[in-house]
Amino acid sequence: MDAQVEVFKALGDETRLKIVKCLLTQEYCACEFTFDIQKDQTTISRHLKILVDAGILKSEKKGRNIIYSIKDKATIEMLNNFGISGVPCCEENNHEI
Repeated sequence: MDAQVEVFKALGDETRLKIVKCLLTQEYCACEFTFDIQKDQTTISRHLKILVDAGILKSEKKGRNIIYSIKDKATIEMLNNFGISGVPCCEENNHEI
């Protein structure tokens, strides 16, 4: 039951929900969210940690960057069943990773 509570708490925040919707379309570096989400890097990182801790996201270190994605297909299916669908984001960030 506690795991379910953590998932709903994590998804109950508008910023975290935006992040999840972006990640349903593709994986992103933490630094790529600042433009689309309109929050500073520290705030984005804090939200990403909450989503990882809730078991919704996974992270992978690539060089100096951390790349985030939805944890697995079962999580994607769960999010879709909740009516959460992916939206493209981070289009304006065309810097190199």
